[in-house]
Amino acid sequence: MPQGVVPLTGRAASAADLPRPIRPWLALATSAAVLLACAAEPHIPGAQDYLSSKGVVPAWAPWAGGGAGVAAALAMAAASAPQSTRRRLTTCAGWAAGVLLLWTAVGIVFDVFRAFFWATGIPAGDFSKVDWPGFLTRTVALAATIALARCTLAFQRVTGDGCDRCGLRPGHRDRPTAWLGYTACMLAIVYPSVKYYWWAGGGIGRPGVYTEGFPVMETMLLVGGVVLSLALVRPWGRTFPIWVPFLADRRVPRLLPVAAGVGLSGALVLQGMIPAFAAVNHLLGGPKLPFDSGSANSWVILLVYGGWALFGLALAGATNAYRRQTQAACQVCGR
Repeated sequence: MPQGVVPLTGRAASAADLPRPIRPWLALATSAAVLLACAAEPHIPGAQDYLSSKGVVPAWAPWAGGGAGVAAALAMAAASAPQSTRRRLTTCAGWAAGVLLLWTAVGIVFDVFRAFFWATGIPAGDFSKVDWPGFLTRTVALAATIALARCTLAFQRVTGDGCDRCGLRPGHRDRPTAWLGYTACMLAIVYPSVKYYWWAGGGIGRPGVYTEGFPVMETMLLVGGVVLSLALVRPWGRTFPIWVPFLADRRVPRLLPVAAGVGLSGALVLQGMIPAFAAVNHLLGGPKLPFDSGSANSWVILLVYGGWALFGLALAGATNAYRRQTQAACQVCGR
């Protein structure tokens, strides 16, 4: 028996002991739903063009993402040979389709905020108008992105050389990952720093008409981002410290920081990648960039959005490391 494998002699193997199979059907269904949403979008009333006119997402991206997602999901259902050329091609196809679907989904954060103002009736001018057909396509594309990413990771795990169930290799849990949390902590400062600078009277990249007061929401984001980033890598992110009333020395429910990390990192990446995708679209022959390249304002945009994207990626990495380090030992390999 290979070293590190937990023997199952004396009892029947439970469902938890068996390798997790690849289930590409959710990825297949959601990718196909993107194609249906694209076909239905021109016939759904209520469009408010506040994204497509900016040249961020080309018209072909949803179709390409949905079609590539369907093809990748079908390929994963058929391919199972470990460490083969076909496996590598299928993996690349899965991630490429995921990028196209993510490209389609960018801007959904704007949709959520607009829908909030639309539903609550809080005066927000044009910001309370929602592109409902586009919102539908972006929502389905985001669901397809998540489903396809999970499917591709499962495919890599089952056809790779790690454990078929957990995907871990020997020593995987011991890899240094604290730097991801500390990096996310530092990147959480970027966007609030710009707002503090403008609030203090700084003029570089500042809008011509700037009437905002003290950046309260940005301060909340700063505090929340720093606390979450450190909680993923510090001991008090696993056990409540003694100064927390009623919870001192109790285990932190692992779902709490994991859910917060997944939600915040997803929103940051979706928002932060907008200028990058706009630049790619421009290089592919699309319209000019939605900001003046080389101006002071464009540098601020790249700083803020780039900071969001990097913050989201670092936070996602720290969240995944926290998830793996706090999960129970695998009942197949013992890791």
